Amino acid sequence: PYMLRRMKGEVLDAMPTKNVHALEMTMPPAQASAYRDLVIRAAAAGAAGNLGKGGMLTTLANMRGVSLHPLDPRQAPDDLDAYAQDSARLAQTLSILEKISKSREKALIFIEDLAMQDRLAGLIQDRFALPRRPTKINGSVAGHKRQALVDAFQARPNTFDVMLLSPRAGGVGLTITAANHVIHLSRWWNPAVEDQATDRVF
Repeated sequence: PYMLRRMKGEVLDAMPTKNVHALEMTMPPAQASAYRDLVIRAAAAGAAGNLGKGGMLTTLANMRGVSLHPLDPRQAPDDLDAYAQDSARLAQTLSILEKISKSREKALIFIEDLAMQDRLAGLIQDRFALPRRPTKINGSVAGHKRQALVDAFQARPNTFDVMLLSPRAGGVGLTITAANHVIHLSRWWNPAVEDQATDRVF
């Protein structure tokens, strides 16, 4: 073969163990109801021939949004506990962050929805009494500024901190070894991109 793929674990002896935890949780009633309504409306529109061009893609995008949270993040309450109780993913994330906070460790949260990134940064700051809003890295942050944000995040050892990143923007070219937890709050369609995102820490 003219090209070979090497994995870090195959060529580096000192690599730490990577533990992947796939957590499952039933959607809370409000989220499950919103999700079910989307499915029923899409099925009815499809049966009547009213979905139109791109209608199914729009429906899938809406289902993906509801699976994150049924309420628009711009309308979220100011209490993270209250907001998280209507989302299985956010409830799990809050539980994970509680444990990380007690251990005084750092976490990366990968999420592509920019409105949710922004709202979640404020909610996490308030909920955990952080001195500053969690850093966000997404497509709106220029490449040369990203490393400065990472350096600031890395420079605060032995303290609980969180960084919010878009899978694409934060998935390549950054080394963020001060964190040892990665949460994929919204899943990316390409598993290889998720692996790259996780390996920013690994």
